[in-house]
Amino acid sequence: MRLTVLASLASLALATTAVAGEVPIKEVSSNSVLVDREKGITYGAENILTAKAGEMWVEAESSAGLGKYVEVKFDGDQEIHSFTIWAGCFVDKEFWGRHNRIHHVEFKYPDFTSEKIEFEDKMEGLHIKLAEPKTVSKVKIYLRSVYDGNTWNDTPITRLQFWDKDGPDEITGLKATATSEYKDEDNAYGPHKAVDGWDDTYWVNGDGDGKGESITVDLGGSQTVKKFGIATGWGDTASFFKGNHRAAEVSLSFSDGSSKKFALEDVADLQVFDLGDVTTSTVKVTFTKITKGASHDDLYVGELRFWK
Repeated sequence: MRLTVLASLASLALATTAVAGEVPIKEVSSNSVLVDREKGITYGAENILTAKAGEMWVEAESSAGLGKYVEVKFDGDQEIHSFTIWAGCFVDKEFWGRHNRIHHVEFKYPDFTSEKIEFEDKMEGLHIKLAEPKTVSKVKIYLRSVYDGNTWNDTPITRLQFWDKDGPDEITGLKATATSEYKDEDNAYGPHKAVDGWDDTYWVNGDGDGKGESITVDLGGSQTVKKFGIATGWGDTASFFKGNHRAAEVSLSFSDGSSKKFALEDVADLQVFDLGDVTTSTVKVTFTKITKGASHDDLYVGELRFWK
């Protein structure tokens, strides 16, 4: 298991809040949890409540963990219609292939009914509708089969969300370009990192302090966008956040010719703003004001998100 660097860096990042349509998970547990005692890292079930590629639940069995479960509890009885699961290790494509990925699970409900569900072997969040809506206070999710990893016989779940009848309204499958980026051999800081859905990956600008730089997001066609979210700064620790540049103001330009400007708080949280109803196929986000870092000149942007 080789996940220690990203997992430890991500452990201090702020939690993601629930969005419209989401049924919040109150508590999560498991009857099998991998503990790396040498590194002091626990891959507990609570990790699936974050939006961090470097944090995940992993079963602790010498096998693939078949028959082990994650139990999800809601705040009383809730009507659930669908769920989205990131069923594997999402650190990068290499780690995705080296670990097992879930093929089949079985949902067991308090009314003694159950449901078997098959997952495609895709490195993306899988949104799956239940066979019928269920009003429940909890769900047990049992591992039943896996797609074999090519190195380790560990089975992770990185993230899990449940939805009511409205389902998710976030626009996904975004593509992005930027006026500059910090270059490294792994392409670890490109604009795609600002639209990948993970709170512990970042776009970083190239030369300069980032003021006037922009990221243009392709929404995949004309969309009516109601909300915009941004997480700015290197949010993994308080010292990283204060040490590097953060955006203090952004200007959004839409393909219909309109624009909006927003002042940002100096926090690592995802900040969400109402747009009204803007019909657009692209959004250009320009960083018009910068809060200077105490020790470095790099501008970090963790996430750009849009909701219908």
